Amino acid sequence: MGELKIRRPVAQDADQIAGLLKELGYPHNAEFAKSKIAELSKSESDTVLVAEVDGKVIGVAHLHIAELFHEPGRLGRVMALVVTNNHRSAGVGRKLMMSLETIARNSGCIKMEITSAIHRNDTHAFYKSLGYTEKPRRFIKLLE
Repeated sequence: MGELKIRRPVAQDADQIAGLLKELGYPHNAEFAKSKIAELSKSESDTVLVAEVDGKVIGVAHLHIAELFHEPGRLGRVMALVVTNNHRSAGVGRKLMMSLETIARNSGCIKMEITSAIHRNDTHAFYKSLGYTEKPRRFIKLLE
């Protein structure tokens, strides 16, 4: 593997990011990814990073920062993290997460949060290896 670079995404990354989202189970096209890159790049509360090797995007991560109401400080919420299947277990996800955590700390976050589907056992082990603990009970309601 060549040199790993972590950087902000650009519109030209949209097709590769769409492929990564598909690996995560979200089959969106490049136009969708391009619109999200544009929208989130304008937000002061959101950061999107990509991992690149040899000019190819092999990972993407999205951090949202929210002000906490019930205690001082902010919460860093990882909204998405995916590394292409053939680059997993090579330190790419760890580098993306460390980059997000640095941004969160510098933004006044006192804790981080991430949600993962129940069937992603390898992913859960990865988060635990980074020091995350499991806190079950999440309630969701789809708004029509």
